Amino acid sequence: IGLKGYGQGNAHIISSTEEVSDLPDAKNLLLVAQTTQNERVFDEIAEAVKTRYPEALIFNTICDATSERQKEVKSLASQVEGVVVVGGYHSGNTQRLAQISRESGKPTFHVETEKELDRERLATMDVIGVTAGASTPNWMIRNVVKEIESIRGRGETWMGQWIKKALKFLLLSNMMVALGALCLSYAAGILSDRKLDIMHPLLAFLYVYGMRVFNRFLDKGAGSYNDPERAGFYGRHKVFLTLSAIAAIVGALAVSFQMGVLVLAATAGLSLLGVSYSIPLVPVSVRHMWKYTQMRDIPGSKNLLEALAWAAVIALIPILEPFDMHWTNVMMTFLFVLMMVFVRAAFFDIMEVQGDLVVGVETLPIMLGERKTLFLLKTIITCAAIVLVIAPLIGAVGNFAYLMLIPLFAFSIMLVIYEKGRIRNGPMLEYMVEGNFLLTGLLALAWQIMS
Repeated sequence: IGLKGYGQGNAHIISSTEEVSDLPDAKNLLLVAQTTQNERVFDEIAEAVKTRYPEALIFNTICDATSERQKEVKSLASQVEGVVVVGGYHSGNTQRLAQISRESGKPTFHVETEKELDRERLATMDVIGVTAGASTPNWMIRNVVKEIESIRGRGETWMGQWIKKALKFLLLSNMMVALGALCLSYAAGILSDRKLDIMHPLLAFLYVYGMRVFNRFLDKGAGSYNDPERAGFYGRHKVFLTLSAIAAIVGALAVSFQMGVLVLAATAGLSLLGVSYSIPLVPVSVRHMWKYTQMRDIPGSKNLLEALAWAAVIALIPILEPFDMHWTNVMMTFLFVLMMVFVRAAFFDIMEVQGDLVVGVETLPIMLGERKTLFLLKTIITCAAIVLVIAPLIGAVGNFAYLMLIPLFAFSIMLVIYEKGRIRNGPMLEYMVEGNFLLTGLLALAWQIMS
């Protein structure tokens, strides 16, 4: 309709070679294509037009991205048992992707939302391909993919399904990231050469869990766009999550009280700062006069503040207790934790850039771009690795630092794989990222057993 409007009454729309004969006689004819047109169909029509109008001008105006995606669908269909195409029913782009998939002979399901999936038919397939129209929102694609992943396949046992649901619960509830903080705190205890106990890892677990749940509820911006599944989970389990977050913060204060008044004061202060991150600090009456009304509005603040909070709880709070600490160990531990958490937070911001763009949040990837952000993260990991290699040689930390190179190396490999497009956004990528923090705890446990 839009293109026809420019024809001033002389434009005609056709969609097949049969309709070429219905066109009026003309000496000068111009043939163009809707940018999302099926390239094979366009080529056939162009041939028919050339036959009838030898002097016709033909321009292939199909978008390169559309052409590439159509080729990818042909290739994808040859590798899977069924294809799911995500996008609007009235989108010509999406309709053509579904048409190309059907022409391959593979069962094709064109859906707009995950609720329209044929779970029974999909459950009979082992390998399912998913593609989407160029204008299909990322959150819609992610919802469909997650729904497909939740379908119990032919070879999957009930035990496997139960484990998958348990892992999903740990991920969506933020229990997994809190367990990562516990493991990192345990490893930091060995790295900083302090007496190991359960109190410090427990404090890290409770603080991180409570802060993440509270900030998730307070985040009225990009959360529902970036991860609608988690947003739905929080909506369904609001009471449980709220009560558990309150219990976690109270528990963190109780644990810190056992460590001393200074530790209690520091934990309380960090908790207030954590909650205030998502709360407007400027009065409503003058809020229109300020560009930044809360800490989360400050460009790029999220990654650095989150990393500083983790590093403070894990590496700095222990020095407030009345026993001897080696400052070189403390500083090396602080830097290691800071870098690990910063890379994690910034990497997740890369995966959530689409939702952040929708609501106007200025995260690091939005300011720098994905490529430069990935380069920055790889640089930080390299610097952290250099610190861990040199520190034991100069006596700043013990040889346990060499083991911490393993999660850093795993992180760098993950970034490279993501950059090359070998792994997509989704639960598996989140498990891999959080798994790096769990790995620090396992390595610490192995070190303690062998020492």
